[in-house]
Amino acid sequence: IAVHQGNPYTFCVPPYVASLTIIDDLESAGYQCRKNFLERIFYSMRPYGGKLWLNTNAEEKRAFLKMAENVKLQGLQNCSKDNFAILFRKGALPGSADWTHQYGDISNTTKSDDSLVKPPLGIAWFGGNSNLDVLPRHGHGPPEQVIGGRLFIEGMDCISARDVYTGRVLWKTKLDNLGNYGVYFDDTYKDAPTDPSYNQIHIPGANSRGTNFVATTDYVYVIQGEKCHILDSATGKTIKVISLPAKNNGELPQWGYIGVYKDYLIAGSDFAEYSVLVSKNKKWENYVSKLEPRRLVFTNFDNTASKEIIVMNRHNGNILWRFNARYGFIHNAIAVGSDKIFCLDKIPPLIEEQLERRGLSTPYTYSLKTFYIQTGEIIWESNENIFGTWLSYSKEYDILLQARRPSRDMIRGEEGRRIITYKGQNGTVLWDINEKYNTFPILHGDKIITEGKIFSLLTGETLHRKSPLTGKKVPWKWQRQYGCNYPIASEHLITFRSAAAGYYDLTNNGGTGNFGGFKSGCTSNLIAANGVLNAPDYTRTCQCAYQNQTSLALIHMPDVEMWTFNIIDLDDAPIKRVGINFGAPGDRMADNGTLWLDYPSVGGPSPDIPVSIIPEEPAWFRHHSSRIEGEGLKWVAASGCKGIKNIKINLVKKSEKDHPYTVRLYFADPEDLQPNSRVFDVSIQGKYVLENFDIIKEAGAPYKIIVKEFKNIRIKDNLNVALNPSNTKNKNSPVICGIEVFAEDGEETE
Repeated sequence: IAVHQGNPYTFCVPPYVASLTIIDDLESAGYQCRKNFLERIFYSMRPYGGKLWLNTNAEEKRAFLKMAENVKLQGLQNCSKDNFAILFRKGALPGSADWTHQYGDISNTTKSDDSLVKPPLGIAWFGGNSNLDVLPRHGHGPPEQVIGGRLFIEGMDCISARDVYTGRVLWKTKLDNLGNYGVYFDDTYKDAPTDPSYNQIHIPGANSRGTNFVATTDYVYVIQGEKCHILDSATGKTIKVISLPAKNNGELPQWGYIGVYKDYLIAGSDFAEYSVLVSKNKKWENYVSKLEPRRLVFTNFDNTASKEIIVMNRHNGNILWRFNARYGFIHNAIAVGSDKIFCLDKIPPLIEEQLERRGLSTPYTYSLKTFYIQTGEIIWESNENIFGTWLSYSKEYDILLQARRPSRDMIRGEEGRRIITYKGQNGTVLWDINEKYNTFPILHGDKIITEGKIFSLLTGETLHRKSPLTGKKVPWKWQRQYGCNYPIASEHLITFRSAAAGYYDLTNNGGTGNFGGFKSGCTSNLIAANGVLNAPDYTRTCQCAYQNQTSLALIHMPDVEMWTFNIIDLDDAPIKRVGINFGAPGDRMADNGTLWLDYPSVGGPSPDIPVSIIPEEPAWFRHHSSRIEGEGLKWVAASGCKGIKNIKINLVKKSEKDHPYTVRLYFADPEDLQPNSRVFDVSIQGKYVLENFDIIKEAGAPYKIIVKEFKNIRIKDNLNVALNPSNTKNKNSPVICGIEVFAEDGEETE
């Protein structure tokens, strides 16, 4: 962390790579000076246990520790010893959060509370362990879990832990009989890393079975058939092995569901055998579609639910209470929060269909039960409107949600057509809607996020938002490209596979973007937790030709470029606000609310605002925004075109009168020229607004942004901008980078 280089002491402190010197009298330095000094050192210290050692004399040690005490950085503690001044960074990054269980937490919100991970994102580290310690991707194994600065992930015969902030493998524990064969991979898998071509067909895996391990700050609980292996989170060493109570015949039951809430370990005892309902005394067989031989249409329903719920003390394994299901407690429909366990006791939808086709009656004794986790006492239950296979719970609003769990590569019968919510305290129905949804609900504050649609958790209504282009209310939509996993969320992002690894920007509804060059797995592994976006390589058996196949972590980096695409309905409404970013690789939302659209459109779908230019093929250029100097939107000025003569932007489809707009023109000269080398005139709506305009002369240098603003530009239908050389002898043609337009009778936010 810090390198002692003599007296006075000099430190090389990454990531700043700056030399900092402790002055002779630290107490005489100003508070802000001391604070900045400590913050730069503190920033480089690893969360969850990073230490700074300073070998010094008693007087310097006293001054240094007093300075640290006065600055009061959160989590910084003194643990000095002998001649060493030692500072210890305890706990998590402020604003970070963990990700445990299959769906982020035991409440099944599928949402991380981490507020540090937000776009733009840049690479913190990459590399580390190979994907040979991870399950085959098409088997849909459990996602990684992240807690206490460690990332835990399952392999075919092991569990391993990695450092969240470096990617370093902390430990790997080999475990036989993980019970994942036939669930997260099967006999279609070939142990041939150089021949990954579909050697593991698509199966639902954890999508239907759920996870077989749960991580906490102190332990990792791993199911091993009839037993649960408890590992030390820090070392991977076995603490103990526990079993569930034996059945009447003396056999130990299979361990189905597993979850941890506070000091309680929640177990599903023995899998429900749904197959005997449709095929007497015969286990359910995998069925492979004749239309798609590489993909299982449905698989073993007999590992999707447990016959009994057992709650025990997670530290010693003592059983507190247990309750038998009539049909089976569906694993995806067990949610815990506010000291309550909510669970559905029912038959999966496809089994119901099988029974109906055979002329057998479908049971009407399903139930939604709510237990006190401490005692097992039933708080409330309902036997009406039990249709789902999914429960999730919002502690913030005390709302329980029942739905189904549609996603790609899921068992059949999970089509999403209905959502119902209850008051968690007493079971009162809050609302019940029939709406189609393509992925299971994510609880994000007062919103329900599904693929493409967002609903209100409080009312069930489809949410609308203000269009950044027209100002009108439009349905709140988002879109991704192809991806075989399901979306998950954090405070500022929805992450998913969208061809490559992708995300939707929730910070300002900036659109769908990609982390180019690598892909996420069939298991949703782009998880925001502990202050970083964790992306372990979950591509074992993948044959897709992406450039990078590696584990990595991303952190918020404001200077990193980010580009998105957007699906926004215009409905012929007049454009109130827009930016046209010439030569850009995609769209981007600015902080002032302007959505900048790439022209020509190359970064994916964009709203269809007609733009025409003369000539049609000018000389396009593009640089990284770090090359641009000056104040303003450097990423707008980093690209543009040379030689353009006329630009026409259609803002209003039909209008009887003109409207006042403000127009901003963005320039930066992309060549190392001298003043007077590129001089041109600019007109808007046929009137000159700039004459003898010399970008380099006014900006002071090439690659430096300059913005010209013009108010009360009257526009009836099209904005027309013309650029012409001021002198025919001038060999360097006009340049423009972007045009921002906003209606003066609309809202302007700086």
